[in-house]
Amino acid sequence: APAGDPASSQGTQDAQEAINKVLNGAHSVDLKPASSYVRRSQHEMAREADLVSHSYGKEPRRRVRIFRD
Repeated sequence: APAGDPASSQGTQDAQEAINKVLNGAHSVDLKPASSYVRRSQHEMAREADLVSHSYGKEPRRRVRIFRD
C-alpha cells in the first residue's frame, strides 16, 4: 500500500492507541482486521514500544493483538 493510504494511517493510529492502553495497564488490545502490509507496521510499532504482538484469525479478518511480555 502506498504511504498516503488512509487504511495504513488508520491502522497505525489504532496501533498507537492500543500501545498506549497496554502501557497504561491494559493486559492486551486487539486491533481491527487489517492487511498484511498494515499488520507488519503494527508489529513494528509494538516492538518499538517493547511490547509483544501476534496476528490472529484468517484472512481477510486477520488482526493483531498487542500485549505485554
